[in-house]
Amino acid sequence: MRTQLGTYCQQFDGTLRPVLKDLDLAINALEAASDDTPSKSLHVPLLELQHQLRALCDKVAEQQAYVLIFGPLKSGKSTLMNAIAASYVSEVSSLPAYPCLVFVRSGTKREYVVKLYNGTTRTFKQADELHDDIAKAHIALADAIRDTEARGLKFDPAEHYPRAIRRVDVHVPDSQLEKTGAVLVDTPGLYTRMRFGYDRMTRDFRDAAACAIFVVKSDTLFLEQVFSEFQQLLDLFSRIFLVVNVDSHKRDVSPDGKLVPSLEQSRPEEVLKAFEQLAMSAPLQKAARDGRVHMYPVDLLHAASNALSKEDKSKSPASFRAFEKDLSDYLASSDYLSAFLRDSLQRAEGLLTEMQSYFDHEDAKRLESRLTELDGEREWLKAERQKVENALKLDLIEPFARSHRDIIAEVERSARDHGAKLLRTLGASIDTWFLSSQSLEWLVQDLWTPLVNDYRQACLEAAAKAFAQAGAQIDAGLDLPDGMSELTRRAGIDLRLMRARSLDSLGQVAWPKHAVVPVDVRTIPVKKGVVDRLTFRSLDKVRTRIFGAFDKPDIKVPGKDKAKYLGEPGRLHLHQCVAQFRGTLLPQTTGSIGYHFGARFMEVADKMLREHLSEYAPRLSEKLASIESERTYLMSVASPLRDLSALTSGTKKQLGDLATTFVHDAEFTPQTKVVGSNPKAPQQPAKQDTKPENRGESNG
Repeated sequence: MRTQLGTYCQQFDGTLRPVLKDLDLAINALEAASDDTPSKSLHVPLLELQHQLRALCDKVAEQQAYVLIFGPLKSGKSTLMNAIAASYVSEVSSLPAYPCLVFVRSGTKREYVVKLYNGTTRTFKQADELHDDIAKAHIALADAIRDTEARGLKFDPAEHYPRAIRRVDVHVPDSQLEKTGAVLVDTPGLYTRMRFGYDRMTRDFRDAAACAIFVVKSDTLFLEQVFSEFQQLLDLFSRIFLVVNVDSHKRDVSPDGKLVPSLEQSRPEEVLKAFEQLAMSAPLQKAARDGRVHMYPVDLLHAASNALSKEDKSKSPASFRAFEKDLSDYLASSDYLSAFLRDSLQRAEGLLTEMQSYFDHEDAKRLESRLTELDGEREWLKAERQKVENALKLDLIEPFARSHRDIIAEVERSARDHGAKLLRTLGASIDTWFLSSQSLEWLVQDLWTPLVNDYRQACLEAAAKAFAQAGAQIDAGLDLPDGMSELTRRAGIDLRLMRARSLDSLGQVAWPKHAVVPVDVRTIPVKKGVVDRLTFRSLDKVRTRIFGAFDKPDIKVPGKDKAKYLGEPGRLHLHQCVAQFRGTLLPQTTGSIGYHFGARFMEVADKMLREHLSEYAPRLSEKLASIESERTYLMSVASPLRDLSALTSGTKKQLGDLATTFVHDAEFTPQTKVVGSNPKAPQQPAKQDTKPENRGESNG
């Protein structure tokens, strides 16, 4: 049987222990996470599961038999522990009503290890050091409880005060525990004020403890309150030893006034018989008939004294020897082995099922949902950045070609229409000049040049109007490659505004330097007068005398002189100059405007568009870096949880295989726990208890 137990324990530990490693990684990741991280609320419940799984693994690996000791304050629990261990352990079992469990086990040296809810430990060598630490912890715990209750919350040490003491492990050398392998677990006395989460403290041993011992004094045996929570023990443990602490030195007064042995001393079994007949509840009676509850009237002071003084065991109370033998036999029985296998498997299955429920929790789903969002955003940003790189490799001038053609067509139409009108106006102005006394410079500069400028301005306005009409189109008059418009929109590029700014940055149209009707004074036909012929003046001198300097013909010429010296040939020459200018004016005008709205504009617009796209790329990279950072951070939390989830599923299957191999006759029905929808949901204000509270001073 022991060989089978050893094989089972080894395989069980090898199956379940790896889960603890992954669970540690997940808890560390959650602990390091900020409070607003999805799944952060799983830290506390997983920390609780870590404690329970580790306790279960240690119990099975060390093949330990946990024996829980319950009972009211001052019922004799510490005395019973002294008797069972054959070593003095009262200094730890009488902690001042601190709500934690005390584990007493065999060890090579006396040592006290205090374990907190946050997983940290403190080790002491002396009992007085432990008591000082407990006293300080007691005050801090009371303050934390009052603060939490003042906020209308139900106190939970794991969440509201993780520095609270969870358990105390006591290692006792040279004790009887070394032979039995049992671990005595002393529980806080029932009815103590700070008995918060009593169910939480004992839950570690559901389907995990070998048995329980319930200690009660004979004086309180018949009080209903003493057994008010005994049903919980029946639900938790397959074997309960009910020890009635009797006083063998107690005396009663006889009718004649003499002191005689009390019923407890002379016939303690009669006390139990009366209890069974008069006070025992129906569930307790049934459990006793089924062999699940065994009762023993024991003088615990006598038994402890005998054990600690190392006297002959035969002098120990017979009822205690019977109790000790039954306890030892049970721990070495096939019944215990079967219960050990079944209960440890059920406990492991239940813990893993509970753990899996947290992986399906809303917060865990929010974490995975956020990671899915980040993955999608990351891929989109990478693709978007690639689109920008591809766009910058394209010829971005070609998309402007269509609007440029439209502008040139409109300019040419305007140039033709206004050119005909200009020609008529210029021709009429020649006749007007011949009748006036104005200079040739007045004709060219003051009359013709404004008309030419008006003509060019009209053509320029036609170009600007065509440019504005193209920009007002949905596509801003651009033939962009597929997807380019959407890319510029996402980049925040206003194509219409960009076109306008590009045009504005060009300034004025670069017109030709000689933007006037070319009239060369030296080519104007003139007639010599009599004096001119007599003095042999050349035609150039005659022209200079009539018009002034060739480069500035500003001499006013009366109409009669114009008719006399120029005549019809001069008039015809000026009309020829106008006609010749008009032939070059249209291509010069359309060329200048076309260059302004074409090559110059497209060069600037291309550069500006590339600059805007180039500015978009760093923003994408910055956003991508931010997403990568958040994703890396969230993956540091999600990856351990994913690994733990996968390992948990596989481990449950392995536990099923273990059950098939080792548990033959016992029904294997894992107990699952229903997990709340939100572990961090605000708690409702605790109802005020108007009943008087029982306040204890020690565990007894």
